[in-house]
Amino acid sequence: MGVAKERLSSTEKMIVIENMKSAIEPNYVFADQTDGIIQALDERARSGKYNSIRDHEAFAEALTHDLLEITNNKHFAVVYNPGFIKARRAPDDGTSVDQATETEAIDWNRWYAVQDNYGFEKIEILDGNIGYIKLDFFQPLDWVQPTIDATMGFVRNTDALIIDLTENGGGYSPTDAYLASFFFREGSGLWSSNYNRPTGESSSVELFDEINGERYLNKPVYILVSANTFSLAERLAYGMKHFGKAVIVGQTSAGAAHAIEIAELNDNFFIQIPIIYNIHPVTKTDWEGAGVIPDVEVSKNNAKQTAHRHALDKLIELSNHERIKQRYVDIRAKLEASPIKATQ
Repeated sequence: MGVAKERLSSTEKMIVIENMKSAIEPNYVFADQTDGIIQALDERARSGKYNSIRDHEAFAEALTHDLLEITNNKHFAVVYNPGFIKARRAPDDGTSVDQATETEAIDWNRWYAVQDNYGFEKIEILDGNIGYIKLDFFQPLDWVQPTIDATMGFVRNTDALIIDLTENGGGYSPTDAYLASFFFREGSGLWSSNYNRPTGESSSVELFDEINGERYLNKPVYILVSANTFSLAERLAYGMKHFGKAVIVGQTSAGAAHAIEIAELNDNFFIQIPIIYNIHPVTKTDWEGAGVIPDVEVSKNNAKQTAHRHALDKLIELSNHERIKQRYVDIRAKLEASPIKATQ
């Protein structure tokens, strides 16, 4: 029989809220908004909103809900996870270095990444010689680069390409910049820049002059997005759209642009604070709150088929050889005979 979890005390709630305010004030990405956030949290605490909460998870959910309501910044989160916090701290149980090394002999993060094929769920050639890549996460570049190279090598002879980010929750920079570099000429320069509030420093992410494979140039590219497309996946879609490299198909994305930092609030809770905002070279802003707006709006379930049709239409338009054009027309007619599903 399991041990009953201790109920959340009023004292712990007060400590968590005070530490949360102390973490937000010097770190939140928009310094001019921190006073308002702290005032709003104080008002909620004084109103007695949290008084009846005695469950740790419910308290974390309530604080997260309020931060999202106050800021409309989807990277904010308060999490109850004492095990995670304990693992972040130096071991104090007498475990020797040799024991710890043996225990951590397997890099579990990488092991799971391999099980998921480093985020590449599906790669195929659709009718009409149109490539399709479903990418669900951006793993660290030193892990995933060979897979990106192999994937782009597989689709390099296609006439158009669809990249599906509808289930992509983000990941690690500069993996997005490396993938994007396949669609730019060498020497294209700046991909994105950003500002780090805690350090006060600005930095930039450049497109790669050296990639392992042929560049995918002068061909139609479509990127699929949905409300589940988040963070770094949005940066790829946003960047490709505003550099004029891709047509965006689907639903408006989540609108979560800011990189985060984790701050411990006590032994049980931590907060995820947005600390960095992006600056696109063309728009001079990012997609925070607004999301990546599709050029062709359609439900997530219909995005792939819609992009396929648009790609064929574009290839028909671009074709200057009647035999080639007729091939695309015939494939387009076949696809038309398979109706798009009802919007969901």
